[in-house]
This record gives sequence, structure tokens and C-alpha cells, in this order.
Amino acid sequence: MCSFTWRLRSGHEALAYISGVKLRDFYLNAESCAYAFYVGRERLRKIFGEDIVLPSVSVPHLSYGHISCLGSEIIFPIDSAPSLRPIYSNIEEGLRLLIKRKKRFEDCKLFKHYLKIYRYLCKRFPDERVSIYGFGWEGPITTAIMLRGTDFLVDMYRKPILVKKFLKELTESIVEFIYFLRRLMDEPEINPYSSGLCDDCSSYIPPKLWDEFVIPYWEQYYSGITSGRRYIHVENLSPPHLKYLEKVRIVHYDPSVSPKLTPKIIKREIKIPFSWRLPSFVYLSMSREDIYQWVLDSYREGANEMYTTVEPLIFRQNLLDKIKAFIDACKKIS
Repeated sequence: MCSFTWRLRSGHEALAYISGVKLRDFYLNAESCAYAFYVGRERLRKIFGEDIVLPSVSVPHLSYGHISCLGSEIIFPIDSAPSLRPIYSNIEEGLRLLIKRKKRFEDCKLFKHYLKIYRYLCKRFPDERVSIYGFGWEGPITTAIMLRGTDFLVDMYRKPILVKKFLKELTESIVEFIYFLRRLMDEPEINPYSSGLCDDCSSYIPPKLWDEFVIPYWEQYYSGITSGRRYIHVENLSPPHLKYLEKVRIVHYDPSVSPKLTPKIIKREIKIPFSWRLPSFVYLSMSREDIYQWVLDSYREGANEMYTTVEPLIFRQNLLDKIKAFIDACKKIS
């Protein structure tokens, strides 16, 4: 059998929940954010001991950081995840405004606020390397759909030339945004070791169109930000999509929630190492025995790296015993 690694990790929402902080306060209030990191990590450690990988201190993880710098209004509900609405009424408007607004990230009101949070966290956690990368970005296709809505998928057929120009400019904007953050962190603009990409909405595009509308912009992204290893997170791909990951020289693939895939299918289609996730929502319909067997079966199918994430649902539904089943099964294998 192959070697095996596993992880139990915590998302930022779990930190906020277990420390009694409302999500809007966690995302927007520096004191609340610091409190959640201080108290939340301590409480998670008491529950899970050394089995859990605790998050490092950073500004709250908001993957819409770059999108907000392009003009999107981010909506922060009191106690649920942030959201946004598309802002480009057509692809022509999107291309025009994108060219006009790029490279002005420091003018974004939300960025200025997150910069204050970052500086506050640096003072509160002087012994840790605080990160500003929580004010994050999405991949080219996901960003395009966030800005244009699902009409972007129609644009590909009706106005393919404009879409390609739009994606090229958009990817350049993402790369420039990453440079912007890396300069703030006193890091090289092009990472010589590795970089990752999260582009879930690329799964909306049929495989036959990937050579035209996905691969060129992933290559532009990776070649712009790293000369090293390439990691990717993409949910909901189908088996015919997988071969395209090899075209951009991916060295590790995280399919996360991808119901059309199994470890056996991934191993059959590509040679890329991958992680395999047990999503927290499936705990609701699985017994301890089901979870234990899921881990063993997934390993037999070729998943030699597994993880699950502690989320608020785990505490609301009192599912800690099921997390323990995941841990016990992983420890049996390793």
C-alpha cells in the first residue's frame, strides 16, 4: 500500500464560532478578529489536542479581496459568510472598467480597512508572522463569473474574442494584485518555490472548451507568480476535465467537494498526487462506523492524503464523536 498522510484543520468560521464572535465582527472588527484567534485556537487545542492543525494568524480569509478592489461591494451578513453581486452588465463594460481600474488596489476602501486589521494583528501577535494574504483572490474563471454573473458563460459563445481579451486583462490584474500583497509582506513578486490557485467555477466550462478559455489563463497566472511548483484547488470537476490539469504542470490537486470523482477515478485519469476531503456536511448522514469505513475504503482506492475541516456545523450538531471516528481511522492507517 502507498504512504499515507492526514490532516484535521480548522476554518476561520470555526474560530469565530467557538470563541463566540459573530462573523461580521470577525471580518470587520480588528479586536474581534484577534480575540477569535487567541481564544478560538486555545479552545480548539483543548478539544482536539495535537490532532488538529491550527490556523496561523492572518487577516480574515476573504477570497473576494481582489474583486472588491475592482469595484464589487462585499456584503457581510451578521453571522454567515460574505457574498457579492455581479457588477458588469456586459462583457464590453467589464473589459473597459477592468482596464481603467487595475493596479489601483491601494485605493480600495475595504483594503484600507483590512490593512488596519493587519497592523493591529501584528501588534497583538508580535511573536507570529501575521499574514495579509487572507485578503485574497480567486482564479480567472471564478473571478470572471463573480464580476459578470453566469452570463459570462453565454458570452463565451456569443463574443469569444472579447471574452479572451477580458480574461487576459483579468488574469493580469490578479497577478498584479498578488505582487501588491507580496510587496507588503516583503516577499518577491515571483515565488521561486511554489504557488497555488483556487478556481472552482472553471468546472462550469465544458472540457472541450478548456484549451480555449481556461488553460491559457491558468498558464498566464502561474507563469506570472511562480517559477516553482504549481498547486491547485478546483471543486466539482468531472473525469474528462482531469487531463487538463497535467497541461499546466500541476504537482498537487485538491478536488475538495467533487461528487463526480472518486480516488479510483482520479488515479485512473491522471498521475498527479491529490488530497481527498471528507466534507463536514456529510457527517450529518453518516454514522461513526460509516466514517471509519469511508476512510479505509478511500485509502484502498488510492487516496493517500485525506483531510477534514472543523466548521461551525460540527459544534451546532454535536458531531465531535464523528470527527473522532475520522481521526481514529486515519491513525489506524498511518
